[in-house]
Amino acid sequence: MKNKKQVGKALGRVASGLYVVTAKCEDKEDAVLASWVNQCSFDPPAVTIALGTLRAARLLVEGSDAFIVNVLPQDDMTLLKHFSRPPEDIFKGVKTRKGLDGIRILSDAVSYLECEVVHSMQTGDHVVYIGEVVGGKTLKGGDPYIHVRDNGFNY
Repeated sequence: MKNKKQVGKALGRVASGLYVVTAKCEDKEDAVLASWVNQCSFDPPAVTIALGTLRAARLLVEGSDAFIVNVLPQDDMTLLKHFSRPPEDIFKGVKTRKGLDGIRILSDAVSYLECEVVHSMQTGDHVVYIGEVVGGKTLKGGDPYIHVRDNGFNY
């Protein structure tokens, strides 16, 4: 790759939101801060998410073929801070409710989307999942958190 430093800066300028993807399989559940979430279809409505291969949540998504995307708010950093450095009990101190297949919805999110996995593909150090949106709702409303990276080669 020519001029990796400049490519990293340019790639980092690709704007994305910040989300918490929640997953559950049998009695195990997890949540992971994610920024690679995008709508990819209108009919049926669908989104893509990308989760690192080493993330525990990824295994739960694969085991249940379902996940929930919780959209983080721009004006309240509480959820972002919590899931940036989660405690051992990842949902401790966070208001939640149950959604699709018992997966947790973050009550203080802007909105959420309940998704069923229809396709997945590994690419590099991440797995891309396509989730058909089967439910969702605006909760607190407001603007979603949007950010850019200084360097597109790492979080």
